Amino acid sequence: MRTILAALFVSAAAVANASAGEIWLTMDQVRPFAMEKAAGQIVVGNPSIADVTVQDKNHVLLFGKAPGVTNMFIFDDNGETVDNLIVRVRSASNEMLTMHRGPLRTTYSCATQCEETVTVGDNQTTFGNVSTQSQQKYQQAAGNGQN
Repeated sequence: MRTILAALFVSAAAVANASAGEIWLTMDQVRPFAMEKAAGQIVVGNPSIADVTVQDKNHVLLFGKAPGVTNMFIFDDNGETVDNLIVRVRSASNEMLTMHRGPLRTTYSCATQCEETVTVGDNQTTFGNVSTQSQQKYQQAAGNGQN
């Protein structure tokens, strides 16, 4: 009986250590995250909402891609669960403006002046145009664009 209770106690402690914590990210921003125990593998539930860049076994950068909720499992080198984080991504609403024209939505970033920005759920035409321009600008900055 004591062996069963001890096993249940150890099992409950392991589950409590692997219980889901919560972290908030802001869309299009990176946030450093330090793990208490070295990670062997990290799995993000929905990488279209958030993603991770590994710096070393104890430090990662979390990137908020789109508003929503996902989770991130962290495993050690033995495949044991180290952590299960709930990752919530919010938009930077204090500098964002959303314009609705019937069923069409366009999002603007209004840091100094309002300019169209790429946001999941926006009007496909605007999203495509801004995405194409952003990609062209990136290629130009990387030295791959034509002047």
